[in-house]
Amino acid sequence: MSLIAEFRLFNPNFPLMDSLSTVPDMQLRVEQAIAEHSEQPILFLWANGDDFETFESALASDRTVEDSTRIEDTGDRRLYRVQVTERSEMVLYPAELEAGTSRLSVLASEDGVKTRMRLPDRRAIRQFRKICDEYDVSLSLQGLYEDDGSTRIGRYGLSPKQQTALQKAMSRGYYTVPRTITLEDLARELDISRQAASERLRRGCHLLIKNTLGGANSNSDT
Repeated sequence: MSLIAEFRLFNPNFPLMDSLSTVPDMQLRVEQAIAEHSEQPILFLWANGDDFETFESALASDRTVEDSTRIEDTGDRRLYRVQVTERSEMVLYPAELEAGTSRLSVLASEDGVKTRMRLPDRRAIRQFRKICDEYDVSLSLQGLYEDDGSTRIGRYGLSPKQQTALQKAMSRGYYTVPRTITLEDLARELDISRQAASERLRRGCHLLIKNTLGGANSNSDT
């Protein structure tokens, strides 16, 4: 049975740390990483922030960036293709391969990298921690749970039941002011008890906040 682990990693020499330090509110979510050469990956990054011009200027002079191209602009976020330079001192992709991990999500900010990974067992966690120590990367394990295959974990760590409940609550006006549906009626539409609906919404909201803004761990997929 594999494990899902949530880590926070930091080293000032991580790729793009120089650029992120110029715009502290900027966050980068990795959509895709292509590693034709493990030491020089190509990253497709969604950037969220309020000063894209300063960030793009910083990218142009970032010592860890070989090349960067803006691919899409939706107004409140932008998608970039970034080629990491071979001179970058701190690319952890080879270390992740060595430990047998598989990335599920990566979110980078001035404070470091928050990542969710699938690992084969606890031995792989110890190995990954050892490798991070060798790279002088600070590592904090923020969450760990078993994945038995019975519950698919989606975006932001939500289980299918949590995602369905939140989407139903949003579409039916549970979060509008004033509310257009009661918790009792929402529970009836979900075919669960009022208490189960309340708990499912609470845990789903907790995961959304934790996996976007940061916070304490919750391992339940109710």
